[in-house]
Amino acid sequence: MSPPVNRPRRIEYLDLYRAIAIMAVVAIHATSTAVAHYPKNTWDHDLFYFWNTFLQFAVPAFLFLSSLVLFYNYSAKLNEKDWIISFYKKRMFYIFVPYVVWSLIYFVIKKLIAGKEPLAYSVQFVKQLTLGTAHTHLYFFLIILQFYIVFPWILYLTRKPWFRKYLPLYFIAAQGLFYVLNVKFDFERTGSLLPSYLIVIGFGAWMGLNFEWLMNKMMHLRYVLLVALISGAAISMYASGIIKTTLIEWPVLMYSVLFIVRNIFTLSACLVLLVLSEKVGTRGRRSEYKVSRFTDSLGKVAFGIFLIHPLVLMIWRLVLTDDFARHFSLGVVLSFIASLLLSWLCAVGLRRLKWGWVLIGR
Repeated sequence: MSPPVNRPRRIEYLDLYRAIAIMAVVAIHATSTAVAHYPKNTWDHDLFYFWNTFLQFAVPAFLFLSSLVLFYNYSAKLNEKDWIISFYKKRMFYIFVPYVVWSLIYFVIKKLIAGKEPLAYSVQFVKQLTLGTAHTHLYFFLIILQFYIVFPWILYLTRKPWFRKYLPLYFIAAQGLFYVLNVKFDFERTGSLLPSYLIVIGFGAWMGLNFEWLMNKMMHLRYVLLVALISGAAISMYASGIIKTTLIEWPVLMYSVLFIVRNIFTLSACLVLLVLSEKVGTRGRRSEYKVSRFTDSLGKVAFGIFLIHPLVLMIWRLVLTDDFARHFSLGVVLSFIASLLLSWLCAVGLRRLKWGWVLIGR
């Protein structure tokens, strides 16, 4: 009999982290229509613009967490036989199949709404499947699939002391190089490419490999992280708004500074969210902060909510937008609540079905 393998303990408060991140994702998509609807420089526009832009940390937060969890769990499996085969089978299969299914669902629904025959556009579907453009949120799957492809090889590199010791610096340098190349060659759809998120992924990997030590450090630096979050958010949100709305030809240096500040914002948001989740979501503190089972459930089915909520929003806007025309802001808020709750209920129900993984993964 082979000796038992030491498994890392489950980090219980990560469900709260996922719950907050998925609520941010749903809020981004719910408020997007309000940002476009209200005239600029009005109170309503500025309010929705603030929340829509501030919550943009949500997707990087999920990538940060995915990296943290993978490196945290799999660093103990490096010496196991055939772990890499098991990893690809589990991670790729349970992500790729739901991605294909939901790409097809959104493609067919949008064609039917437009009064077109979906089968006549099969070539277009294949192209959209390749690019992650069947619906606005599906680009995330291309990023996560790219990460899963390279993860085992990065994990093997962590055996090397020279790589493990300075791991975040390599990821910062790699994303910086990608930024420089993008300035020179102007790549298309950079938001769907893994190198655009290497900093949060690198710090997630570093956290996963040194979790207890780094969590202790972050607890001591929590106010520094909060200042970095607030200042980074303010500069990146409003500086980017000024740059986009003026006709001035801004120098490359200005965009480079904005790139740095934006990464400070997203990374500090990931770290602050992790600290907050630990402070509030640890089981022994739940009665003190009254964290409900609802947030835990949201976190457990966050992947399913991510997949389903745009469909709920799509139906809401088709059926109910005219009814809330006079109270557009109220309609936006209600669309957020409805899409969050209905997609949560659907995901919880599908999770209990044997074949539910086809739609919400596992």
